[in-house]
Amino acid sequence: MMNAMGPPGAALDLGHTQSDVEPLRLQPAPHATGVEPAQHAALNSRRWPAPGRRPRVLLAWEHGRNFGRLSRLLTVARLIEQQGGEPVWVVPRSQRNAPALVSLSHRRFVSPVIEQQIFAPDFRADSFADLLLPVGFDRPDALLEATQAWARIIEQQQPECVLLDYAPVAQLACHVLGLRAFQLTNGFDAPPPDCPPYAGVRADSALAQRNAARVARLSAHIEQVADRFAGRPRSSLEAILRHPRKIFECIPELDPYGPRRQALWLGPLGAPQDTVDVPWPESRLQHRRVFAQMRSTAGATELLDELRLSDAVTLCVWRDAPDEVMARYRNTGVRIVRQPVRLERVLAEADAVVNQGSTALVCQTLLAGKPQLIMPTDFEKLKVAQCLAATGAGAVWHPIECGAREAIARLLHTPQYAEGARAIAARYPAHWLEANRNRFARGLIGEAEIGPEPMFY
Repeated sequence: MMNAMGPPGAALDLGHTQSDVEPLRLQPAPHATGVEPAQHAALNSRRWPAPGRRPRVLLAWEHGRNFGRLSRLLTVARLIEQQGGEPVWVVPRSQRNAPALVSLSHRRFVSPVIEQQIFAPDFRADSFADLLLPVGFDRPDALLEATQAWARIIEQQQPECVLLDYAPVAQLACHVLGLRAFQLTNGFDAPPPDCPPYAGVRADSALAQRNAARVARLSAHIEQVADRFAGRPRSSLEAILRHPRKIFECIPELDPYGPRRQALWLGPLGAPQDTVDVPWPESRLQHRRVFAQMRSTAGATELLDELRLSDAVTLCVWRDAPDEVMARYRNTGVRIVRQPVRLERVLAEADAVVNQGSTALVCQTLLAGKPQLIMPTDFEKLKVAQCLAATGAGAVWHPIECGAREAIARLLHTPQYAEGARAIAARYPAHWLEANRNRFARGLIGEAEIGPEPMFY
């Protein structure tokens, strides 16, 4: 889910690492446009770098604190550099001085964001529209100021294109400016242009009508901002959702709205840093191997307790594992570590995987051809888990439906899960994904046209 980074106005202090970059100061929004028409023409004409300058790609990231987002953008930055381009970072304030970024020579700025409204305990998102309203799209004046701030960054840096990673205001700015843009996504934050409800419902249902009203409200605010900003009164939510080319950091089976044919599929991009090489627990009686990735949530120890009693040894990554949990499984067939492990080795050696629904891990597990059990910890992960279950390569665990013992027994003793996972892995050979990633990087710097890639089913 989206999370605001810092207090209102955090975008005003756009930190930088290059001495030749002047800091930007957001002025009060004028009553007319934030960027003059001549500037719009200049922005639209600056599609290719000046002689002697490397093609510049703006990496736009507004919301989300998890390491996975930073990890995948670091991979994209390396791909851009390998193709001769220059990545420029615009990231949440909390990430500007992340060690992985400080060690790079890239320019970096704080992303313009709007203070997020606090979700009520009973908040329910029926569609992506419900996630946009609390992050500024229900406040046209604030949305206009943030859009202007993005336009000023774009005007100053003059990128050949913008890569959007959970950056809806930047997406609006790119649409209004007519700027070439791509959206890196797992699908959840990139709904079809009509922004349908997550649950498939009839158009005349109460939920569908409620969602249509919210989409209309969002479109009215977007149209107001686009008109005041750039004299484009026909903008709408549908228009900004259509604007960027979608680049999926997963495989088609995990697209919550899909699979969509007009897309490029890269598979998971990020990889943990500072991994440790931990051996599997040893046992003369337990011959299977299960890899688990957990967080401190309800149900985690119940699953590990059942794995301890099963015919498998378990290697578990649990970064925030309490001391009492570490002690609980010491000298058992369940080994818990607080550091990330090399997934390519562990997944190759595992017989099954238990996790909480991270798209990247679910995708990596499928590409390794291993069955999995998912205990989702939020709505986005629930959608990922449902996509997995639909493939027949694993299952979702809902504690109210069955106990942990039954869930683990099904995972370990349902051969159809493993067969389904192997069939999916065979569809996406590593060389195909690698070719797509290289094509994506060339497209970012303007050396290739990024279009949909044929899918293997």
